Amino acid sequence: MSVAALLHRHVFGCKTDVHTGVSYLDEQTVVYPVGHNIVIHNIEQRSQRFLPGTEKTEDITAMCITPNKKFVAVAERAEKGMITIFDLHSLKRRRILSSTECQSKEFVSVSFSPDSKLLVAQGGAPDWTLLVWSWEKAKLVASTRTVANPSTSVYGAAFSMIDNNIISVIGSGVFKQFKITESTLKLLPSALAKREPQDYLAQSWTSDDKLVVGTEHGDVMVIDGTELKSIIQRGPSDPTTITCLLPYTRGFVAGCDDGVIVLFEKTDEREMFKRGRSFRVEGNTVRIRNLSISPSEEVLIVTLENGQMFTFALSNSDILKADEMNFEPLSSSFHSGTVSGMDSCVRKPLVATCGLDKTVRVWNYMEKSQELSKAFNEEAHSVSIHPSGLHVLVGFSDKLRLLNILLDDLRPFKEFAIKACRECKFSNGGHMFAAVNGNTINIFATYTCENLGNLRGHNGKVRSITWSLDDSKIISCGMDGAVYEWSVRDFKRVGESVLKSCNYTSAACTPDGRTTFAVGSDRKIKEIADSNINKDPDAGAVLTQVAVSSSGRMLFAGTESGTVRSYKFPLTGEYQEYQANSRSITRMAITPDDSYLVCAGDDGSVFLLDVRDKEVRVAKREKEAMPFAEEILVTRSDLEEQASQRNDLKQKVEELTLQNEYQLRLKDMNHQEKVKELTEKFTQEIDAEKARYDMLLQEKNDQEIEYEERIKTMEESHRTAVQSLESQYQQKIMAEVERYQQLMEEKELLNERWDEQNSLLVENHERLVQELTDEYEYKLQEEQLALQRVKEEKEELLRELEETRLQVEDDADREIEELKERYESKLQGEKDQTLRLKGENGIMRKKFDSMKKEIDDRGMEIKALYGKEQELYQQITLLEKEIQGLKKEIRERDETIGDKEKRIYDLKKKNQELEKFKFVLDYKIKELKKQIEPRELEISSMKEQIREMDGELERYHKNTSALELTISDLKLRVDGQQREISSQRQRATDADAVISRFKTELHDVAQVLQEPKQLKDGVKKMYAKYVSEPTRTREVDTDIQKEYSRQRDYLEKTVESLKRKLAKDSELHKSEHGRIMQENVALIKEINDLRREIRSLKQTQRGDERGLSAEAQREIEMQREEIRRLRDRIDLLEGSAVMNRPGSRERLPPMDGFKEAPPPGSNAHA
Repeated sequence: MSVAALLHRHVFGCKTDVHTGVSYLDEQTVVYPVGHNIVIHNIEQRSQRFLPGTEKTEDITAMCITPNKKFVAVAERAEKGMITIFDLHSLKRRRILSSTECQSKEFVSVSFSPDSKLLVAQGGAPDWTLLVWSWEKAKLVASTRTVANPSTSVYGAAFSMIDNNIISVIGSGVFKQFKITESTLKLLPSALAKREPQDYLAQSWTSDDKLVVGTEHGDVMVIDGTELKSIIQRGPSDPTTITCLLPYTRGFVAGCDDGVIVLFEKTDEREMFKRGRSFRVEGNTVRIRNLSISPSEEVLIVTLENGQMFTFALSNSDILKADEMNFEPLSSSFHSGTVSGMDSCVRKPLVATCGLDKTVRVWNYMEKSQELSKAFNEEAHSVSIHPSGLHVLVGFSDKLRLLNILLDDLRPFKEFAIKACRECKFSNGGHMFAAVNGNTINIFATYTCENLGNLRGHNGKVRSITWSLDDSKIISCGMDGAVYEWSVRDFKRVGESVLKSCNYTSAACTPDGRTTFAVGSDRKIKEIADSNINKDPDAGAVLTQVAVSSSGRMLFAGTESGTVRSYKFPLTGEYQEYQANSRSITRMAITPDDSYLVCAGDDGSVFLLDVRDKEVRVAKREKEAMPFAEEILVTRSDLEEQASQRNDLKQKVEELTLQNEYQLRLKDMNHQEKVKELTEKFTQEIDAEKARYDMLLQEKNDQEIEYEERIKTMEESHRTAVQSLESQYQQKIMAEVERYQQLMEEKELLNERWDEQNSLLVENHERLVQELTDEYEYKLQEEQLALQRVKEEKEELLRELEETRLQVEDDADREIEELKERYESKLQGEKDQTLRLKGENGIMRKKFDSMKKEIDDRGMEIKALYGKEQELYQQITLLEKEIQGLKKEIRERDETIGDKEKRIYDLKKKNQELEKFKFVLDYKIKELKKQIEPRELEISSMKEQIREMDGELERYHKNTSALELTISDLKLRVDGQQREISSQRQRATDADAVISRFKTELHDVAQVLQEPKQLKDGVKKMYAKYVSEPTRTREVDTDIQKEYSRQRDYLEKTVESLKRKLAKDSELHKSEHGRIMQENVALIKEINDLRREIRSLKQTQRGDERGLSAEAQREIEMQREEIRRLRDRIDLLEGSAVMNRPGSRERLPPMDGFKEAPPPGSNAHA
């Protein structure tokens, strides 16, 4: 297995005891120390980059950023004080500075020169050495002891903002100014030598090279050079001590005790500065440590002694109220003391912490922010957050409290009589929790708060408890040197490991619960399995905390010096160490998905570290892991309070709306009056401009005539002048050309003579330079030999070598300077001679150039005259065009003025009508708003009724479907009977037709009874027509007759029973159909009532539908859609009921074997 890697991701906290411990890099980036790291914090993106401290160093004591914002110097405490220079862009170390001349373990302050090339550092006790480096070359420029007395404290040193050689130093009764001269620090006369010594706590150089010094008594001294210019005395209501100073364009800012900042502004008076407004950080009556201002000077950052960081809007300082809280946290508030408890949540990305500053805080490690923070009256010693993220358990000095995590508050739910509970822990399932009461562990049920059992066996205070993954076991360790394994089922001890020589502080077990890792005071990490210590490698330092990942393949430990170690797993003793807190790590936790390690310490800072494996891959979550929950707890009282506040705000909005409408009407009236006045004024001005235009037009015509005459005369005079000038200048040009040719011949002769002299001078100069070079190289070789001898002697006696080296360097410098001066004088003589010759040549060239320039000037004058003539012609054409344009513009403006006057008149009339209409609409909107609220209630109740009706309709629909099936069955039977009856009817009709024909023919035959021949013929015809087959007459068998009678009786009885059944079913269907029809009529009536109500609402709302809100319109549309759907369903039901209902007036055809009843009033036909 490999060693898991850790990467700094985010930190909550600030180390404020560092000199100049905060600084702006740009408008959105701030640099400040936290723990044993320098943080580069982006305010807008909430991202951080880290510069870790150097290994084997104890703490960061001072920092400073170069004026060009490219590098930062970090001073650290170690066996020998050291300063590290970081590149702020690449985050790499550029230089590490240290000196044997400083015997101190630390540097109390560092400062860069204005050009960013020099670095001054003030060493600490006992020697208080002041050192100046050229840091890019790592060369010590100068050094001196600031004070002779080791017990005198020095607070800081700073460069002047203008002069790279002036340094000021302040301390307890110490104020000195030094000047860097020839690798030494020269002490300048003190401006405060005549005053009584006092503590000078702060200093700052202003942009005009004035030094401002703040004292412990609240006074401010202004020093110019070595002269004290003024003293600004502290007022009776001003803070007593000035702790830090910061200059800006308008003056400077002073940070004081009691959380107060004071603004000082520049003046032209003798004091040079005057005390301005002061502002207080509410709730933080502690000393202000550091100040920093943004490059735009709009925002000021303030760090306090209790570890908090605030921002102040400096650009708004003139309008802010001094008695209000004008400061905002930079990112969030932090712990101001030891973090005594920590736990992570399973269902939410939360980490809960508590501290001796009496606060409990909940952090979101995914969003890098603080979710909740609440201060209590008692110190909190332990904390545990429920896996659901909805509850938190906190052990206070007086009681153990179970708190509910609300949206913006931590509210107590249950208290337990356990004082100073140093450790508490929820089970992994969240249904139980364990709390330490001295040397006893109490087990409680989370939801009933019942004490399930107690675990007794430790002889000393229990310092750590942890649950196994299945919540069946508890591992505990204590100051008595015992590590116990407990069974939660029967509350008995099932394993133990006792080492009395070690005071255990933390223990953790693997997910399977078989192996336990424990750390304590013996500088070892122990692996315990089956009550035996299998491995205990030496850690080399006191380990305070230990943590095992949920996957069981990563092991981490925290040390007393504030570093975090990642151990190789399985445990071999190998580890990688990372800088985190500046003091001992008190708490450590791993998030359930193994993605982050969170640690906190005595310095109050909370570090968030990315957990990565050896290949620098982020540790993956388990595949079955659920997404984080987003539920929160909200109390009923909070909801009711918010509802009442919302109603109050609605009323206020309505009142403000009415007031604004009234103000708008007043403004409209005022605007109308102003428009009327402006219109009248505009018409008067137009009349005046018209008159003026007529006058200008007359003047223009007169001037046109005058200018035309003048132009004619000028053209004639110009022609004559040009002709005379051409003849005159032609002669001059010819003379100048002859003179130019003579001068060119003279110039060539002079150039040849000068080239010869110049070549001779160059040869002499090169020879002299070569001689000087040889002589200097020979002397340089001699000096190198001397230096080599000095280096050999240096190995024998270091101090003698140092003195010899200084003497040799001084002699060499002196000789080099003498040689340099002698040869420079010779070189200067040669240069002077060369310059003299060049000057003579230049004079000749100047003469030639002047003659050439004079010729060019003459030509330019001629061209200028031509140009003027052309310009005059162009001006005449432009003036003519301008006159035409002005005429056209005047005509257009007249038309525009007429149109605007008509439009203004129309707008006035329209505005009056709109005013009336607006007043009516406002009144209607108010009435409609009043009517909408009860209508909404009625609509909701009607919706409920409609839902119930829908249910009843569904039931009726089912009943109707069943009846339809029955009716369809009966219809099929009736259709069969109808078909049978139709066939019988057809047969009877055919028989009746045959019988009627037979009767007619028989009647005709009966008429010729007296004539036998005709009678015989008629009978024969009838026989031939109606008798197709010969028939035999015989008597019917008696048995057949009986069977026929029996079948007929049976069929008659069957028909009677079917008739009764049909009548009964018809009656049932008729009653059921009547009931459905009554219900449908009731529904239709109710729907008609709703339609009338909706129609009335439409009529009331038709005045201004825009007055209704979008939500009300959507509600009405939904109601309309619902009513439309009900209408369709009722129409469907009505149609199906009518179709399935039998016709009440339809007569059924007669059945076989039954006579059809004759209609009343008619006689039966035989």
